Amino acid sequence: MIEQEITILIDEQDPFATRKVKVMVPRGTRIMSKEPYTLEMLELYGVMTEEITQTKEQEKTGTSMGKGRIVSIHDDVALIDTGGKYTSYCQLKSEKREIRDQLAEGMEVDVKYKKQGEGQIIASVSDAIDEMKEQEIIDAIGDPSIAFKGVVKELIHGGYWVDLSGITCFMPGSLAGMNKLWDFESVVGKELIFMPINYAYDKQTVIVSHREYLKTLLPGKVLERRANLKQQITGHVTGTTKFGIFAEFDQCLTGMIPKEDLVESANAYANREIKPGDQISFWVKDIINDNKITLTQTGAVHNPWEGAEERYRPMSAHTGKVTKMTKYGAFVELEEGIVGLIHISGLKGQDLDMGESVNVRVRSVSPLEQRVSLALAN
Repeated sequence: MIEQEITILIDEQDPFATRKVKVMVPRGTRIMSKEPYTLEMLELYGVMTEEITQTKEQEKTGTSMGKGRIVSIHDDVALIDTGGKYTSYCQLKSEKREIRDQLAEGMEVDVKYKKQGEGQIIASVSDAIDEMKEQEIIDAIGDPSIAFKGVVKELIHGGYWVDLSGITCFMPGSLAGMNKLWDFESVVGKELIFMPINYAYDKQTVIVSHREYLKTLLPGKVLERRANLKQQITGHVTGTTKFGIFAEFDQCLTGMIPKEDLVESANAYANREIKPGDQISFWVKDIINDNKITLTQTGAVHNPWEGAEERYRPMSAHTGKVTKMTKYGAFVELEEGIVGLIHISGLKGQDLDMGESVNVRVRSVSPLEQRVSLALAN
């Protein structure tokens, strides 16, 4: 399949009402027709694209997007030349104030226009800008590097209406946080950061998620927390089980306090008085990965990685014990809590046994990432 750009006539009565769209066609094939029925033909042959689907929707509503030049402004009407057979009329009282105040004769503008009768075309600059904003949001769907600031406007059945720079989007209630919210009203009116994840064509609405944005913060927040293991944390309970209490903290992190590590909350837990949303204090006990963190109320735990960059300087020699062999190499314990890796390429075919004592040299160390790269000393 190859991409081809074609021009389609979207109004049989107006030869200037055309739109360029891109389609995928079999190699060696070229679409020549630009008649309105081309849309139906493309749908029949299964080469419809999202762009053509939008064109069909515009054909149904009689609207179209284009560029124009403001010819004159008089009273509450601006005349806009869009290069078609007729001049478009822009009702200034219908424009957003911040846009209306900037319009001037001779200005090139993007417009969304609609035929309302023979020789009469109504244009809107505000609608065109909103459509381009919405398209920018739609184009960002699935892109993990793009997010938008917005305000949660209203709690509705199943979720929230969210305003992204004037574009109303829908956020399911389950995507308003890393965990289920204990108070669904708590985010209404707040400015948050959202990532678009889908588009509901039946509702013509962009679906957004605050949770997807929070997920992007996980690696950085974990590194920050590893650097401050002695700091006591205040978080909120998200739920309880027979094994302990789950708590959310640092905006996007979640961990569990095992029941045997409960101190100040032990009685409330035993009496089943702990509920979601309750404030709770604790320390981080262990970070296994971004999504598996163990917490404790027994006090700050010893962090073997504290000062590790001084004890394990690059090129320094040490003796360790082989704890695991994998396809990546050999894991060697230097001290309790600190394990380094000899990459498979550095073993040079040498076989090491579990529990074997081995002499190694440090290649690099990163206490924040809790990683040590090793090499055989000999």
